[in-house]
Amino acid sequence: MKTLALDLGTSTGWAVQANGILSSGWMDFTRYTGCASRPADHIGSSFSKMYHWLKEKVREDKIEAIAYECVHRWNSGDAAKAYGGYRGAMMIVAAHNDLPVFDYSPTHIKKFWTGKGNSDKEAMLKVTIERYPHLRHQTIRSDEADAIAILQLHLNQI
Repeated sequence: MKTLALDLGTSTGWAVQANGILSSGWMDFTRYTGCASRPADHIGSSFSKMYHWLKEKVREDKIEAIAYECVHRWNSGDAAKAYGGYRGAMMIVAAHNDLPVFDYSPTHIKKFWTGKGNSDKEAMLKVTIERYPHLRHQTIRSDEADAIAILQLHLNQI
């Protein structure tokens, strides 16, 4: 089952593996807040951007399932609202395409990937580079590393 793994957020990490080849990256869905010469984007624009990107990604890559990090605790109310919006957009795309959705807790992902359930971003990045040395020469962000870890955990589970 071709699975798209997602680390949801304004900067969303993603990873897919097909025929043993890993593809990964990140997308930035930041909302433009405006200035004197250009008005701000609609308050829901970042969710709309994510929805359209994800809809196209599922279609282009012929995705059959989605796995994601299911967060239950945030540092701020704004972070909680943002996560809820991205998760909602993801669920709509999954529902429209009749895709099964698999969620994994941050602790489960980190323990699987690093052996420690409370690993920081640097530890997650370090293990990702160790397991995928070709990524060493690219700009890899923590959300992309997390998506790769989510994908590998999911593939290990199934």
